[in-house]
Amino acid sequence: MREMIAISGLNKDYSGKKVVDCLNLSVDRGELFGFLGPNGAGKTTTIRILTTLTKPSSGNVLINGIDVVRDPASVKSEFGVVQQHLSLNRDLTIAENLELHARLHHLAPYDRAKRIAELLDYVELSDHADYLVDDVSGGMKRRAMIARALIHRPKLLFLDEPTV
Repeated sequence: MREMIAISGLNKDYSGKKVVDCLNLSVDRGELFGFLGPNGAGKTTTIRILTTLTKPSSGNVLINGIDVVRDPASVKSEFGVVQQHLSLNRDLTIAENLELHARLHHLAPYDRAKRIAELLDYVELSDHADYLVDDVSGGMKRRAMIARALIHRPKLLFLDEPTV
């Protein structure tokens, strides 16, 4: 199977209003893909369905061959997500946020420390690792969210409103 994302007949209704209407989509491994459309077009709702935060009204959604409705726990290890709004714990430092998510993804202690250091370097936040989230700029927060999304080496990365 080459498809990383396979969507067929996806529908989502909220209070009788159709937000996603019979979406069919296939995204192959290694492919870069983006949803483009006006506000209210269903982009964020589709991402929320793909990332198991919202259940579809109908249709089938597979991530790397795993059904997001039937096996949400397994599919979560396949992807990382950077949400539109700040979703870091503001009471923790950047490094502590990464540590928390590394533990949630069951990384071994040695792997956690190594991976956190790699990602802090990758997103150029090594010098700010011990800063509280509220003490860094918006751009640094965004980079910390990217590092957090990559902590478990996901096969797929979702970015909701990446330029905001």
